[in-house]
Amino acid sequence: MIIRTTRFGEIEIDENRAIHFSEGLIGFPEDKEYIIMEHNTDSPFMWLQSLTTPALAFVIVNPFQVYTDYLKDISPEEENVLRPGKNESVIIFAIVTIPHGRVTESTVNLMGPVVIDPEAKEGKQVILANSDYSYRHPLNFKK
Repeated sequence: MIIRTTRFGEIEIDENRAIHFSEGLIGFPEDKEYIIMEHNTDSPFMWLQSLTTPALAFVIVNPFQVYTDYLKDISPEEENVLRPGKNESVIIFAIVTIPHGRVTESTVNLMGPVVIDPEAKEGKQVILANSDYSYRHPLNFKK
């Protein structure tokens, strides 16, 4: 399958890599099909690229690389939303915001993680409303 993207041009992807978001992402409910693309092999960043809107791509990162205790103190209810039925195969990402090229001021949304079940090829964005996480947590990688 060939898709058009604003950042990467036309690329060929295996359609089996498509991840379906039945509710879309917050602010983008109409875009329901995405793929995850590497940024660089040595980079912690990846891209969540829409398959239907060429200009829609989010920078994502493993939130545990940013905040090692991430999700340590969430409620059982929120844990169940993140990992339904204790599904340990889910992968959790956080969306990164880079304000107009000011990389040093980048933030990561720890309040609204993106949860992907790689086996079912399904994803959703979850809001951890009862947590102390911010949608603009400073992006500082832990050593």
